[in-house]
Amino acid sequence: MIKKNIKFILVLIFMMASLFLGDVYGQAPFQVSGYVTEMPSYTWQRKSDKLWDNLIHNRIHLNYSNNEYSSIRIEVRNRFFLGETVRHTPLYKFYLNNDPGWVDMSFNWGSSKSFVVNTVIDRLSYERSWGKWQLEAGRQRVSWSKSLVWNPNDVFNSYSYFDFDYEERPRMDGLHLTYDVDDEQRFEAVLKVDGSAKVTSALLYGFSKAGYDFQLLAGQMNQEDYLLGAGWSGSVADAGFYGELSFLSPINQKNDDILVLSVGSNYTFHQSLTVRGEYLYSSNLNSSFEDFGSLIFYTSSIKKLSVTEHSYMLSVGCPVTPSLDVSLAYVGFSFPVLKSFYVSPAIEYSLNEQLSLSGIFQLYSHEWEGSDVLQISSFVRLKLFF
Repeated sequence: MIKKNIKFILVLIFMMASLFLGDVYGQAPFQVSGYVTEMPSYTWQRKSDKLWDNLIHNRIHLNYSNNEYSSIRIEVRNRFFLGETVRHTPLYKFYLNNDPGWVDMSFNWGSSKSFVVNTVIDRLSYERSWGKWQLEAGRQRVSWSKSLVWNPNDVFNSYSYFDFDYEERPRMDGLHLTYDVDDEQRFEAVLKVDGSAKVTSALLYGFSKAGYDFQLLAGQMNQEDYLLGAGWSGSVADAGFYGELSFLSPINQKNDDILVLSVGSNYTFHQSLTVRGEYLYSSNLNSSFEDFGSLIFYTSSIKKLSVTEHSYMLSVGCPVTPSLDVSLAYVGFSFPVLKSFYVSPAIEYSLNEQLSLSGIFQLYSHEWEGSDVLQISSFVRLKLFF
């Protein structure tokens, strides 16, 4: 932890020096934005405690650029958790304080038996461009995904579709180099270092052909697996068609090879009604899970995008009025044995350009070897942008 904090101090010194140099060589503009949310929630689970919770969530985006070629980005996530989840989960504050990145940038400012206040620096990077070259160094998000729900090509910072309150999605600490050959071709090289000093690195070649965007990637993940992958996005008739796959082969050959594949399609009707479907195959997963929390908290690798070998999602969404959106998502596990599923209807109303009100409902049901798990959660979220 001490070494991590030293790294963090060095990063801050570097950022402050960059800001100072920007002021020396010219007046640099700051751009500040963000939001604040208030979200009470209630969770009911059969044969378990009923949980009332409240979350106040603030995110601040700061961008600094002294010219058109370079910029510094800082994004801070502040959260105040209050309620019975903290009370009944003594290790919850340690989970929040754990930063999986190379530099420890997560801090618990205060805690008790029923609340935790946490701040994490979610983005902290310097970006520079030279003609067709772009380099970003620091804490950032590298998005190689083509799909919405499950992303086998998201090898550096995979995320959970079920964690709806983290719209910016996870990050990584490392370097991202891009070379744009032309409007239809590019090369990317990424190097990531995690909190255990393990390195993930990969190269990507992206190109456009016949109305489709394709990508090919190769590298190694966590110094444990060789990686080969591919992805595509385009359309068939008027329907979107996309997918991605990654093949992992252990470096030490002590474990089995892993194939992770997702395929999806979406279609929007004239009335703006959008339907979507996705399927995920993970060769290394089985059906031995019982906890819905594992879907939200433990998606830290493309090896654990879901909890079963076969998963699929069906969703429908529609803007009822310019200010009102409704949606419904269904996720099934262990296809074709429909014993586990997730259902989430949601509604969002825009009160004005800066204020929105949402209602989200999550139902999760699972049966496995005699166990019968049913969990229902409801959330009301008021979100103010600035």
